[in-house]
Amino acid sequence: MFESYILISTVLFIGMGIALFAALFPLLLILHFIYKKKLDPLYFNEAHFSTYELSIFNSFPLLLIKVITYIRAIVLPGTMQNRFKNNILKPKENPVIYALSLISFLIIAYCGLVLINTVIMGIFFYTNQ
Repeated sequence: MFESYILISTVLFIGMGIALFAALFPLLLILHFIYKKKLDPLYFNEAHFSTYELSIFNSFPLLLIKVITYIRAIVLPGTMQNRFKNNILKPKENPVIYALSLISFLIIAYCGLVLINTVIMGIFFYTNQ
């Protein structure tokens, strides 16, 4: 009985992780186009990114890392003080972008927790057989 519960919960956690990633990917692409218009002219330059980063963050898979960097700088500005000396965007200036960044940050954090929990449940399930 207990083993079937662990198997069912492991499958559910994997499914939730896949569903959250499927929801996160379009949101990151939407944020990419918003940030490209609003933040790239101000912050995507050699003052904030190295020359190497400027060249690689323009291609498709790696532009999502730039979007995640902007999300982190907007939601948690204290963690990005070395790269961006002042706050990129205050919540009062543009609440829609801040809300989308906060939702994206929470989904990313939750996906990480689901992944860690799935690994722990999988290890527990396969060591107790």
